[in-house]
Amino acid sequence: MIIGIDASRAVKKQRTGTENYSRNLIFELAKIDSRNQYILYVGSDYDGSFDNFPKNFLVKIIPNKKYWTQVGLSLEMIKNKPDVLFVPSHILPTISGKRSVVTIHDLAWKYFPEVYSNKEIRLQDLSIRRALKKHADIIVYSKSTASDLKKFYPKSAGLINFVPMGFDSSGHCNLPIGDPVGEERHGLPQGDPVGNLPKEIASPPAGWIAMTNQPYILYVGRLESKKNLVNLIQAYDMLRSERDIKEKLVLVGKPGFGHDQISVEISKSKFKADIIETGFVSDDERSSLYQNASLFVFPSLFEGFGFPILEAFAAGIPVVTSNVSSMPEVAGNGAILINPKKPFEIAAAMSQIMNKPELARKLVRAGQKELEKYSWEICAQQTLKVLTGMDNE
Repeated sequence: MIIGIDASRAVKKQRTGTENYSRNLIFELAKIDSRNQYILYVGSDYDGSFDNFPKNFLVKIIPNKKYWTQVGLSLEMIKNKPDVLFVPSHILPTISGKRSVVTIHDLAWKYFPEVYSNKEIRLQDLSIRRALKKHADIIVYSKSTASDLKKFYPKSAGLINFVPMGFDSSGHCNLPIGDPVGEERHGLPQGDPVGNLPKEIASPPAGWIAMTNQPYILYVGRLESKKNLVNLIQAYDMLRSERDIKEKLVLVGKPGFGHDQISVEISKSKFKADIIETGFVSDDERSSLYQNASLFVFPSLFEGFGFPILEAFAAGIPVVTSNVSSMPEVAGNGAILINPKKPFEIAAAMSQIMNKPELARKLVRAGQKELEKYSWEICAQQTLKVLTGMDNE
């Protein structure tokens, strides 16, 4: 079988969740499948990522810079149509393979249309409607997204395939999966509420040394309105009213829609000097920031999955996250769940973790247990079943 994959997003220099999903899945397919033939379609910005892949993988560069998907990829489908075309992080082209498979990551635009341009909303809607028209198999990796698809697009019900998300903890992990988590392993002196991890475990990059010499609370994600950072900043102000809590608040990610409101809220904070925006950081910097944090807080109003929750679990830090959309599904028993619309509730959860060391350790142990559900090998195996038309029940 010839399997074509739109790999254009997998080679972007600055990758976020959907691009990393695409990249990691392609790398894992290369490990597990020597039987089928693969064509990886990329743009003229291809960086050589797949040059050392097995012989059954071919890289096809499509040079069209404008309308790459709808013109360039469609023309390639006319000339050399694969048995199946898989689009893991973008819209299906007008003309696709003999069969089509697409991953739908979330329907956030249905709940927060103000965050998206009219063009983006039309494109998202078109992506799903085109998949339905082509009777494409749809992959989702959260039951929340599956439920949303059935709600807004009832005809999708018979096309949805649930495939668990993959995760590799090696880039984040302080603690081997399943290891007991105790004070010595955490590097915590007796009675220290949470503390930072020992510097020999995770030395921060030079640019963060001054900041990570002091304890901090971490958020990772785009700095935009649907991530609920205004409420997080208000919650942080409440938390800092406690006499013994001195942690800074570190916000990691690119600015997005509504960042102006976030900046205004920071400027109003009594503790604005302790609220740090890093902008986009490299994978290594992000990993070190996780590993040196006191706790991770992710009070988003909506997530298709909530990948940063797993990154925090792997780093061995306790987590506070929202009780809406996919976040309870991802967090399982490994986090304190809060109503993201209530800053006091966010503050109370953070305070609990910072003042109750046994609770912090319990959450870390539970988070490590949740990670056992996620593997790129399993994700690739089940994706391959969908691609080859095998039963994926």
